[in-house]
Amino acid sequence: MQHDHRSDADYEADVRQRRDEMERALRAPGPGGWLAIVGMYPLAQGENTVGAAPGSTVLLPAGAAPERLGVIDFADTQGTLRVTTDEPVFVDEVETRHAVLRNHYAPGGMSVVRVRDVRFGIMQWASDPYNVRVWDANSPKRLSFPGRAWYPIARENAVIGRFTPHPPGSTMVVTHTGGETQVLANPGRVAFSLRGQDFVFEASTPEQGESVVWLLLRDGTNGRTTYGAGRFLMAPRLDGDRVLLDFNLLYLPPCAFCDYTTCPMPPRANVLPFPLEAGECFPEQPA
Repeated sequence: MQHDHRSDADYEADVRQRRDEMERALRAPGPGGWLAIVGMYPLAQGENTVGAAPGSTVLLPAGAAPERLGVIDFADTQGTLRVTTDEPVFVDEVETRHAVLRNHYAPGGMSVVRVRDVRFGIMQWASDPYNVRVWDANSPKRLSFPGRAWYPIARENAVIGRFTPHPPGSTMVVTHTGGETQVLANPGRVAFSLRGQDFVFEASTPEQGESVVWLLLRDGTNGRTTYGAGRFLMAPRLDGDRVLLDFNLLYLPPCAFCDYTTCPMPPRANVLPFPLEAGECFPEQPA
């Protein structure tokens, strides 16, 4: 990689550390932990019952939560929780009987409700309605997960790209895995060379902010050794217009692990015309 003075050993250690961080995030017992998600329930305006009892609007896992935890009164984009169970219920780790629940777009982020090892909060993404996502720390998928799998680290898979900004407020429309479309921020494009070929990919903006560009891309491994809809890359912006594209950190989208989400698919321009055996692959592939 150009202008990187780390030794090979230090570089590989840094990549492995980043991969370990991604493993921990995936395995998290609550928000952000895709393996722990056990349900996604649309909210209706007005009262929405919450509990493990069959027929609850927000159905919590049987045996892992009270039959009737309470009610979410939902108005516009905001919910108010009224607890009816005698069990302790926490909102942002403060025990409560009544609380206004922030959705994940609100300042301060999503309010996280917890009872026992179950957590839930109000979300909305792409064409989905506002809904409650439920995480169970004891989800069988989380407890039995064999671990993320990765192709061997190869330093030539890390290259420097050049970022060219679009006009402020630019967006792009992409298809998502639910079959609908969604609008993503499109702050600019990244030009780079890989395997002797030149590419220009459209970039989006992740939740981490403008110090990182988010690339959604396809290559010849998709549907074979990696997820069919593509893979993602977080690329830090360096000095000036430079961007670090380390394809050893390509990762599978959340949809590869979770049935309760939709993921944006890469724009048509973001395709590598060869298999890129770098970054994350399916668990049965080489570690």
